[in-house]
Amino acid sequence: MTGGGFIVGTGTPLPNEEPSSLATGAKANFAVAGGVKNGAFWGHLEYVDHSMSPPMQVHGTSVTGYAFGTDPTTDRVITGTARINGVDGFTYMVEVSDIAEPGRGVDRFSIELSNGYVAGFNYGDGPIAGGNIQLHKANASNTPPPGFSCQQ
Repeated sequence: MTGGGFIVGTGTPLPNEEPSSLATGAKANFAVAGGVKNGAFWGHLEYVDHSMSPPMQVHGTSVTGYAFGTDPTTDRVITGTARINGVDGFTYMVEVSDIAEPGRGVDRFSIELSNGYVAGFNYGDGPIAGGNIQLHKANASNTPPPGFSCQQ
């Protein structure tokens, strides 16, 4: 799974969910990738919330998990460790959905950080406003970690 683009804060939380940390009308850029290769998780995360001063910069430092999301045909969840504004010691969970091509206006991105920050589709910010999420076909030549399967 690979993707990149931006989301825009709407200020409209979903029922029974905490509201997005992204300010209404503000933009956050993201670049994300994840999967399994040669028996290990791989990937990266870059996320910048421009509504904060200075902007909050999240840099993924490792991928610790990759799994099906709500809909196994379109959604994946990537977890890992992160550095926020140069400080290590945080964790993240990203859920992405490859709904259609092109992705703008339909694909989905959500992020949760261990510092309590949340943003994206799962928190009422709507689908990505620009960019694309791409779910790639499984590669049978790679071996997933023990006990893991992510076939379509």
